[in-house]
Amino acid sequence: MVAFGVALMGCGPTRSMLTSDPKAPLPKPDVADLPPEPLPTLPPPKPLDIKPVVAEAPPIVAAPRPLNILAVSGGGAYGAFTAGVLNGWSRSNNRPVFDVVTGVSTGALIAPLAFLGPKYDPQMRAYYTEVRQRDVFAIRSWATIPFRDAMASSAPLRRMVEIAIDEETIKAIAVEHRTGRRLYIGTTHLESRKTVVWDIGAIASRGGLEARKQITDILVASCSVPGVFPPMPITMIADGKPVTEMHVDGGVTTSLFVPPSVFEAAGKIEKDGDLPGPQANLYAIVSGKYFPNAAPVKPRVLKVVKASGGAMLSAKTRRDLANMALMAKASGVKYHAIALKADFPVDDAGLEFDQKIMNQLFVEGLRVGLEGPVWDLVPPERGAGETDEIRSGLQVQPSKP
Repeated sequence: MVAFGVALMGCGPTRSMLTSDPKAPLPKPDVADLPPEPLPTLPPPKPLDIKPVVAEAPPIVAAPRPLNILAVSGGGAYGAFTAGVLNGWSRSNNRPVFDVVTGVSTGALIAPLAFLGPKYDPQMRAYYTEVRQRDVFAIRSWATIPFRDAMASSAPLRRMVEIAIDEETIKAIAVEHRTGRRLYIGTTHLESRKTVVWDIGAIASRGGLEARKQITDILVASCSVPGVFPPMPITMIADGKPVTEMHVDGGVTTSLFVPPSVFEAAGKIEKDGDLPGPQANLYAIVSGKYFPNAAPVKPRVLKVVKASGGAMLSAKTRRDLANMALMAKASGVKYHAIALKADFPVDDAGLEFDQKIMNQLFVEGLRVGLEGPVWDLVPPERGAGETDEIRSGLQVQPSKP
């Protein structure tokens, strides 16, 4: 279970990202080398006196027909690739303003920055080129793990998210929400075993310390790999009474998502049967590869569990993409997806927060983004030349390189 839990792992931000100026101009692309800088010791977060941001604000408008939808998957340290894609896409001058942004797991940490636009790209870059394992979790004493709810503490991750979710960030999200744009984060509700989608903009629009705490809880919950991180308790009100729910990594139940209501709104037609304007677009960015790398597996418990868990998660991502592609097609929305290319030389990057590997992933994403990006217009396993492997005997055709 622990090995499988680690395979789901998300990741967190670093202090240099959280304290950088979001209004600073974008740096010129430099894909040759991105050396990490030493990480300073983080101070404890200071309570912020956040005033409600909607007291004198205009009323929230109904969400217009979404034309550009971004869905960001989970994938741990592979989130560096997604961060690179978005940074490069901004610099290509082709990146649209996203009307709806969704994220789970490591994608839950990228989604708010992608939602707030290219001026937050430098922060996103620092998220994934400077993070270290000690900035994400702290392993508990092995002697106490059998009696605990997880093998590690998520306190380091929570501390950094608390610093990130400051007054300016909450106000910025609330302002965009009032224009009709939407930011959704997914978690897994343990008791119901279902995905829960949170409207972060609606929460931010309430303002105050309670909104900041709830958003922090949701982001940490979406990254809380079961068995590795403890479940996140979130208190809700039901029938006028407080009810505490337990939430874990959104990637447990969905690799990436778009609420069906968003597809319905994007494909809504007028009475005469025509779409009210241009065709809407879905952009899905996979933090990793469509298929895990093939490799020999020793017949040992942890090796078998790790390989099986990785195969299952990759298959779930492909099925989620296929499902979204079908919903997009039914709604008249154009499907776009992109993932790390199959021959990119990296193994198990999602399990380790190695700065060198994450810099390489970021640079590769930056290259992909600068190229446009070049999107896959059909989901994996449905492209030209891709066929099901159906065996009718003991003779096996060699795999294609």
